[in-house]
Amino acid sequence: MISKERPFPIKIQKLQVLLLRILENHPKTNFIKENLSKSLAGYNGEKSIDYYLSLLPNKSFYILHDIRLLINGRYFQIDSLLLTNRFALILEVKNIAGSIEFDSVFNQIIQKKNGLEIALPDPIVQTGRQESQFRLWLHEHHFPPFPIRTLIVISNPQTIIRSNDKNVSQQVIHAALLPNKISQLNDEYQKNILLDKDVRRMIKLIKKLDNPLNPSVLNQYQIPRKDIINGVLCEMCSYLPIDRVHGYWYCPACKVKSKSAHFKALEHYDLLFGEEITGQQLKEFLMISSPSLATRILNSVCVKSRGKGKGKVHILPFKQK
Repeated sequence: MISKERPFPIKIQKLQVLLLRILENHPKTNFIKENLSKSLAGYNGEKSIDYYLSLLPNKSFYILHDIRLLINGRYFQIDSLLLTNRFALILEVKNIAGSIEFDSVFNQIIQKKNGLEIALPDPIVQTGRQESQFRLWLHEHHFPPFPIRTLIVISNPQTIIRSNDKNVSQQVIHAALLPNKISQLNDEYQKNILLDKDVRRMIKLIKKLDNPLNPSVLNQYQIPRKDIINGVLCEMCSYLPIDRVHGYWYCPACKVKSKSAHFKALEHYDLLFGEEITGQQLKEFLMISSPSLATRILNSVCVKSRGKGKGKVHILPFKQK
């Protein structure tokens, strides 16, 4: 049973909007594209295991995707967490192409691809840390101790996995083997430790305390506000900026008219600058001059606000989780 769906990462949404609105030929464009490509590969790798998880019996397993919890002042993140009355299973998904060799001496994996060798952090060390942090989190919230296992799932079926350490084969698998491995664990742990109400409370608390990472991409890439293109984007051809003509948004490139194109522009604003916006900021971003139009748009989009007069701040309603 899916208790927490896998969201489309806010980080990817922000990078996509940033690439739409950053000045043409900006010196950081290629770097942003590379990071977006890596993030998409990671997300697609995580999604690729969903089919295999769907083969599990619904009533036996509770699955929570993409959780980020706080313990001892630091956050830890888990790609996917399986819960039962008998054990928990932490899944760390890696979408790595080529061949990989686990080096247990130096705690690294060596990726070989297109004739090149690259050293990557050892995910076995990573999952060991996740297990310890999750165990501490459970203790802090007064859950009884129970078995926690970890698996590293290689999502690319063509990736060749090598290691001279027999223990690696117990912790690293291809995605297609996931149902079999979970079935083995299910046979291994047959004693119920948690009551059903404990599992329900754990799921409820995880969902309540989950705090997705939501960084400012402008700060992350040190991009000044002046490097971001204002205006409303054409919903048909992505031309930017389109014009406001007689109550419509009009695209001079493909001649399409729209009454609602500003909604997408304000979603972009939210992703890049945050949920708070004033009338003046809206006029500048949408490139309109009419205060009354700005007020109508804000009143139609925003339910919440604070302050009065020129200092009034509106809260954009778009959820970033």
